[in-house]
Amino acid sequence: MHNTILKTTKILYVEDEKITRTYIHNFLKKKVGKVILAENGEDGIQKFVENIPDIIITDLVLPDISGIEMMRRIRLMGYKSPVIITSASSDSKTILETIDLKIEKYILKPIDVNILMEKLKEIVSDIIESNNEQLVVNQEHLLSDEQKIKFQIDIRNIYSKYLKSITGKGARSIQVFIKHKEIEIVCKDNLTIIEESLMNAGQYSSGIQMIRHTIYENTINDVEQGISELIGKNVNLKKIDLYPKRRYERILFEII
Repeated sequence: MHNTILKTTKILYVEDEKITRTYIHNFLKKKVGKVILAENGEDGIQKFVENIPDIIITDLVLPDISGIEMMRRIRLMGYKSPVIITSASSDSKTILETIDLKIEKYILKPIDVNILMEKLKEIVSDIIESNNEQLVVNQEHLLSDEQKIKFQIDIRNIYSKYLKSITGKGARSIQVFIKHKEIEIVCKDNLTIIEESLMNAGQYSSGIQMIRHTIYENTINDVEQGISELIGKNVNLKKIDLYPKRRYERILFEII
């Protein structure tokens, strides 16, 4: 059974306005592991030190010190917890200050809880993948061994369909390997009849390599899109290795 990635996450929520604080707290407590509440900046600093949360959500305007000043003090203590700032203001100067403090997200009020959830999932996915070298799929689940095998089969089918569409021929063997932030596709024996004839002539390996490389570079976006839709993450081509003499190809994608 898959685990929702937010269920083990501890969040500090700093908000002085009671109605908003209660509304967001009631929403978050059903979605995450633990929610710690603070009513102002000084309280937020104290609660942070006492609980060391995974993520901070704070209002920009607080009754004592601003959310940015609170984060500046927390950063000076050496903590790097990801932060979401909420504010009714979209002032460019304020946004630049949040960038300087490495504050990941900025949400305008009134808070749309769907947007908030998306931001939280993005942050938690990054934390898990950075710390544990585990892939999070569709921002919901850690990729289990069983699911990994299924994705590898689905990706193999996507690539096989793509290969047939551009060359008219499939490969004798297609293997897919998901390794943390990379997807490796290895193909064997996928040369066309014409390419095989040219290879047997003994002097056209570099030409076949150049033509295939150009074709792949200009058409591989179909594969990128298919894999991205499958795993719920953007996927970009990273490297193409072609070895016509060995009847071997290696395509590497980066998960971002």
